[in-house]
Amino acid sequence: MNGTAVRDSTTRADPPMIVCARYDVLRALAEASGVEQITLWAIPNKKYQVSFRIKNHAQEWYLSTLRNKATPRAFVNLGAAAHIAYGLAHAPIMIVNMSKALPK
Repeated sequence: MNGTAVRDSTTRADPPMIVCARYDVLRALAEASGVEQITLWAIPNKKYQVSFRIKNHAQEWYLSTLRNKATPRAFVNLGAAAHIAYGLAHAPIMIVNMSKALPK
C-alpha cells in the first residue's frame, strides 16, 4: 500500500453537521426557498431546540442564540418554541421529537 487512506462507507461515517443561523437569517431563507418541515427537539433538562428542513438543502438548520451563533438556542417552554418556529416559517409539517430527552 502507498499509505494513503481511502474513506468509504465502511470506514467511518462523517458526524452530522449542525448548521445554526439567527432568526432573521432563517426567516429570509425560509421566504426565499420554503420550509419542508419544522422539528422541535426535546433535549435533557426539559429544554427544547428548533430545527428547520429547508427545501433543496440536505442539512437541518437550527435556530441559534443571538450571542453565540454556533450554538442552537434552547427553549425552556415547548409552547414558546413552537410559537417562535411557526412565526418564523409556516411549514406544512411540525414534528415533536422526544428521543433526546432523558427517560423518567
